[in-house]
Amino acid sequence: IKMTDNTGGLVVKVSEQILLDFDGSALQTSEHPAGPLYDIQALLQPNTDGYYLKMIEAVEEQFSNTDGKSKRLFLLVNPAWRDRSSWGFFGGKKAQELIFNRYETTYAIDQFVVRGRKVSLLKCWSDDWVVFVGSDKVPSFPGERVATFPARPEYKDIDAALAKHAG
Repeated sequence: IKMTDNTGGLVVKVSEQILLDFDGSALQTSEHPAGPLYDIQALLQPNTDGYYLKMIEAVEEQFSNTDGKSKRLFLLVNPAWRDRSSWGFFGGKKAQELIFNRYETTYAIDQFVVRGRKVSLLKCWSDDWVVFVGSDKVPSFPGERVATFPARPEYKDIDAALAKHAG
């Protein structure tokens, strides 16, 4: 994370704190010389361990939701969860309240097989979710756009879109 505008010739200070060494997670911080308003923190590769819910709360308390301070950018990058069900029985409710009700997906890509075809699901802020189906003739081609959805589609929605497209 590095910003170059409004630095007055000073260098942005970037630091990384390894969180759990066995899963590749880290907290990166970019401190901008123009002041805290331009600072950024990014939580990289968090998974569904309750540790990360506590980490998100702590970062928000100190960094982005502290009373009397300007809100600063906090990113959740490449999380290992998709929705509330990813958290299981015990963490689902808290994850819903802390993450899913408050953070918008800005970029996501997922690939899987539906009806024997390679399917890609893409979300880019501020567009809808887009379903692409791979080409049998040109495997390297990213695919043909099949459908769009305002919310992340479930498997049954993608299956129906593929059936309609094939029919």
